[in-house]
Amino acid sequence: MAVFGVMVSAVVLVLLVGFGGYVDYFYVKFTSGPQRSLILGDSRAFQGIRPDLLDAETGRKFEGNTYNYAFTMGQAAYGDAYLESVRRKLDLDTKNGLFILTVQPWILSERTSDDVQNGKFFESDLPPHNMRFPNMNPNLEYFFRNQDFFHFKAVFRKVTRTHENGWLEERHVKKSKDEQTRLLEVSISQYEGFAQKWKPSDYRMKKLAETVRFLKNHGKVVLVRMPVSRDIVDVERSYWKDFDSEISGIAKSLDASYLDYSGRADDFVTYDGIHLDKENIDKFSTILGTDIMQESP
Repeated sequence: MAVFGVMVSAVVLVLLVGFGGYVDYFYVKFTSGPQRSLILGDSRAFQGIRPDLLDAETGRKFEGNTYNYAFTMGQAAYGDAYLESVRRKLDLDTKNGLFILTVQPWILSERTSDDVQNGKFFESDLPPHNMRFPNMNPNLEYFFRNQDFFHFKAVFRKVTRTHENGWLEERHVKKSKDEQTRLLEVSISQYEGFAQKWKPSDYRMKKLAETVRFLKNHGKVVLVRMPVSRDIVDVERSYWKDFDSEISGIAKSLDASYLDYSGRADDFVTYDGIHLDKENIDKFSTILGTDIMQESP
């Protein structure tokens, strides 16, 4: 039995080394070395910001290639755990990095009773927060801690892949109008459900500011609210009407930038109200890089 277990583990490790970006959408993020420029946030950024196109627009003014260290809303929330993970992922010798922190109400909220259990926040036992060694290849720690995220069928489908720069590519997201409408309705229903159970979190806003303050020591920090559909914006504004002014206040007080694209729903197309489609990922990544370069140092 022990021999069989070793054999299975060896096969899985081989698959992770060769096809890690397909087998597990987070695994690749823990096999790269320490980074000098980072993108943080949830799946809007994970899928929606291409580091290579961003870097092409910034002219590589900043240290290192920008790395997408965003996850999904199931794991991503600004707090002590995410900040500690960023500290471990960052090359601490960096002086002129670029740090994009994407923001939206839900990753800065206090969730239902499962947000904190026994003094631990919900994200504590999830990647990236449960990883002490995020810069190993192959990453045995991830293998033993996070096997629940493996999906081996994806190796054969090869539809979704996390690239070496941390960006998640969804290759077949072009939807019919009817399918887009259906997915938008699902997203609206989900967020309206959040609004009934969640509430704005002073703790997470405080930790966002602490993360900005830490990263300011290593380069330029830009807070970014990504574009989504008008319907999603309406739900978020109803839930947290002063969100933008509060984020602007944090940015201003810490000498960081804030780029808000939430009012530009007509300029960017999403396939579900939340996530940009392929053409608009490219468009947004390029525009974001241009806008960052136009910001004051």
